[in-house]
Amino acid sequence: MVYFAEKNWITSSQAAHELGLSKSRVLALRESGDLIATSVGGRSLLFDAASVWSFKQYARKSARPYSPRIAMATLYLLSGQSAPWINRQEQYRLHKRLETVDAPTLVWQTRRRAQLHEYWVRDAFLEQVASELRISAASGELAENFELVPTSVIEGYASVEQAKLLVERLRMKEGASPAKVRLRTAAYWPEGEGPMPVAVRAVDLAESLNPRERRAGEQRLVDLLAGYKN
Repeated sequence: MVYFAEKNWITSSQAAHELGLSKSRVLALRESGDLIATSVGGRSLLFDAASVWSFKQYARKSARPYSPRIAMATLYLLSGQSAPWINRQEQYRLHKRLETVDAPTLVWQTRRRAQLHEYWVRDAFLEQVASELRISAASGELAENFELVPTSVIEGYASVEQAKLLVERLRMKEGASPAKVRLRTAAYWPEGEGPMPVAVRAVDLAESLNPRERRAGEQRLVDLLAGYKN
């Protein structure tokens, strides 16, 4: 992985090289939501290196990614929380799937739970950003739960409308370096307050480019699935 160790964003040509695909196929994966990209200068695209790495590592021909609604419900159920936005039949099917799925496949199946955006923001606003998001991964005090060292990057979730207002109000700049906020948005948004459920946090870490974070997230998913099956 020549590019991933040094960059959060890579070009379409670099993404195509890493995946062994044509540029047109890489662009199609961006349109389907399987790869994350941001427009630079209104013309060129930069691809999120973590989403490229995740696609390369976790793609399973036999396991289709879930819709955002089902993906989030799956992670809520695995966390021991209710998912009232799905019906009983859907809940039953997810219970059965969670009894047999492995951690890498689960990461792949839930990859469409939200859209990831990375922003630069003034340091003076970081505390405010954290207070307005449902924090996730190993942000702040959550790092201790995964035996990780806290980082300066804020990672969390918000609705599409909440994120739009926050970005405009604090003049956050997408794609600018260094990235200080990893913000995930979803058109479908389950109600709740406080940090995201533990399985959501674990999947976020499992998609990280940082090896320690990735291992911590994957191991927590293994533990959660083992407890669920018992």
